[in-house]
Amino acid sequence: MVQALVIGGGTAGIASAISLAQRGIFVTIVEKDSSIGGRVSELCCKGEIQCVKCDVCLSLDRLYEVAQSKYIRVFTNSEVIKVSGKPGSYRVTVIRKPQLVREDACTACGKCGSVCPVEGSAIKPRFNRSVPMTYWIDEEKCIRMKGESCEKCSEICPTGAIDFKAKASRKYLNVAAIIVANGFEPFEASKDRRLRYGQIKDVLTSLEIEKMLSDSGKLIAPSTGVICKKIGIIQCVGSRDERMGVAYCSKVCCKYSLKIAQLIKLKYPETEISFFFMDWRPYDSVDNELLEWTRKNQGVKIVRSRPAEIIESENGKPVVRYVTLAENKIEEEEFDLVMLSIGIMPPSDAQKLSTILGIEVSPSGFISSEDAHKGIFAAGCCTGPKDIEESFMEGIAAANRVAAFIGGSK
Repeated sequence: MVQALVIGGGTAGIASAISLAQRGIFVTIVEKDSSIGGRVSELCCKGEIQCVKCDVCLSLDRLYEVAQSKYIRVFTNSEVIKVSGKPGSYRVTVIRKPQLVREDACTACGKCGSVCPVEGSAIKPRFNRSVPMTYWIDEEKCIRMKGESCEKCSEICPTGAIDFKAKASRKYLNVAAIIVANGFEPFEASKDRRLRYGQIKDVLTSLEIEKMLSDSGKLIAPSTGVICKKIGIIQCVGSRDERMGVAYCSKVCCKYSLKIAQLIKLKYPETEISFFFMDWRPYDSVDNELLEWTRKNQGVKIVRSRPAEIIESENGKPVVRYVTLAENKIEEEEFDLVMLSIGIMPPSDAQKLSTILGIEVSPSGFISSEDAHKGIFAAGCCTGPKDIEESFMEGIAAANRVAAFIGGSK
C-alpha cells in the first residue's frame, strides 16, 4: 500500500490526512503533542445562537474522522528525527516519547485525576475534545516527575494504563511523500515587558481567554473570580513590532479578537469593551462587517493607539496607559481584564525540520519552500500566518499535490 507522512496533527495536517485517506493512501500523522487538533482544540465556538463562521468546528469535527479512518494512523508525543532515501521512497525515523499513559489502555474514566494531589490535577485530558481521548500527565506539574514519592494515579487506575517507568521508543516508516504541517507558536507575551503579562493577574492572552470560554463558558477575572464588566483588548502584541523582532502582520488577530468580543457581548450585553490598535487590517469582508459591528454596538469603543504600558492600580486591576492620536495626550483607563491579542510565530521546530528534510525557512523563520520533485510539501501556518479556513484548504491542496506526485512516481 502506498503511504504518506504528515508531520503535525493540527488543522492543515488533519485536512491533508483525510484527503489522502479518501484516495486510499495510507497516512501516518506524527504529532509532538499528546492529542491531535493543534491550537484549534483550545479555541471556543463563537456562535452560541447562530454560526458566525469562526471555523473552529471546521477542524474539530474532522478529528473523529481521523480516529475512525482505517487509512490513518496517529503517533502522538512523537517527532521525526531522521529522513533518508530518495523521492518516492523515504525511510523515516520517529522517536516516541515515553507513554506515561498508554493510549491503548486508558479509558478516560477520570479516577486518576480525582486522586491527584496537585491543584487542578496534573493528569487529565490534554483538551476537552482530545483525540485520542486519553489522559495526559503534565510533567511540569506532576510531583512524581519532580522526584517526590507519589503514584496515587497509577495505584487507582483500573486498567494499569499509567507507567512511570515507560521508555522512549523508535518507529520506522516507509513513505512515498511527506507533508509538513507543524503549525505555529503563539507569541510569548511576557517578552513585551511593558504589558506586564505574568505580573498582573488580570492580563491574559487571547488564547487563554479562548480556553477560558471553551472550558467554562464564562469570562472571569482570575484575581477575583468575578464576571468581567469592563474589558480592554490590545491588538498587535507580537506583530508589526520590530522591537520584538516581529515586523510582519499576523493577519488573523483582528478577525479573531473581534469574534471573541462579539461572543462576550452576546453572553454579557452590559460588558464594556475597548479595542486598542494602530490601524485595522481587514483580510476579508467578514472583518469589515465586524469592524462596523463595533461602531454600532453600545459599550464598544475603538481607541486608535498602541498602548505604552499596562500598570497595576491600587486595587490590583490592570490600567492601560496610552497616547491619544488626536490630542497627543497621555490617558489611563482601568479594566477588569485586559486581553492581549498575540501574534503567530514560526513553529519551534521549523529550523530542525528544514535541516532534516532539506527545505528552506524564510528570514522570519517560517517554512518558505517545498520540493515537489522530492515529494516534500508544506501546508498551514508553518508557512506563515493564516486563519483556520485557509489552513484547512492548504492541507487539502497539499494532499492533491502528494496524490499527483505519487501517481507520477509509480
